[in-house]
Amino acid sequence: MTWLYYSLGVAISFALLNVFSRVLTVESKNPRAFSIVFNLICIIMSVILLVITNSYKSFSLPTRIDAWFFLLLASFFYGLNERFRFLISKLLEASVYSIISNITVIIAFIISLFLYGEKLTITKLFGSVFILFSAFLVSEIKRSKISAKGLSLAIMTSVILGIAVSLDKKGAIFFNPETYNILAWVIPFIVLYFPGIKINEIKAEFKQFSWKIILLAFFNFIGFYLGLKAFILADATKVIPIIQLSTIITVLIGVFFLHEKNHFYKKIIAGAIAVIGVFLLR
Repeated sequence: MTWLYYSLGVAISFALLNVFSRVLTVESKNPRAFSIVFNLICIIMSVILLVITNSYKSFSLPTRIDAWFFLLLASFFYGLNERFRFLISKLLEASVYSIISNITVIIAFIISLFLYGEKLTITKLFGSVFILFSAFLVSEIKRSKISAKGLSLAIMTSVILGIAVSLDKKGAIFFNPETYNILAWVIPFIVLYFPGIKINEIKAEFKQFSWKIILLAFFNFIGFYLGLKAFILADATKVIPIIQLSTIITVLIGVFFLHEKNHFYKKIIAGAIAVIGVFLLR
């Protein structure tokens, strides 16, 4: 049952990440510069973890081509996601973004059918329909209340992230978690940074948010690391549904603490339907 505790830890970490991302990015002047600072901090944290766990002593890299293929492919999609995630947080309420992001699970599941030989059942098909319906409910909230750009980017990055998540298990089995963790932060950073950005813009974002962005990076870092541990111990179809409980947690926090109370019942219903859909995908 250790995988379950890891998965619950991921759900809580990602819910806090969703909420605080919204709180901070509404004040950000340059979301991409914000993301660069965020990712640099996560890289530093992954190095610290490597040292603390003494994993550097057993640091080794696989020689199999497929190991690097899946790592690089997943990293490319993670990098694309990082380019837009905080812009979306700036444009959309946390409760809305978290519901839309459940599309990630459908994409991860579809790819898992081919990569891991998982079977498509009626229950899983209904699960996919539930998730899409929850996204539809959110998108139908008055257009004046939702950024069309934010909604489009949220759907696009959910697809991108779904591809990355589905590839994680395939790549992680060839590495120890700490090694894979640091590589999965460093390599996507190249995609995020290219073709460059002014250093002054990066400094300005860090100066504005300082310890707050460090805390935000910690939520993401620990969530990603615990997720890797969970994927190694259990099937993706068991881990992903538990992780997606972060959706309903985010919706509840967003409604009661961020005062995202417009269309309260629709958000609660959409969040619940999304979570049910994820569990049907098990």
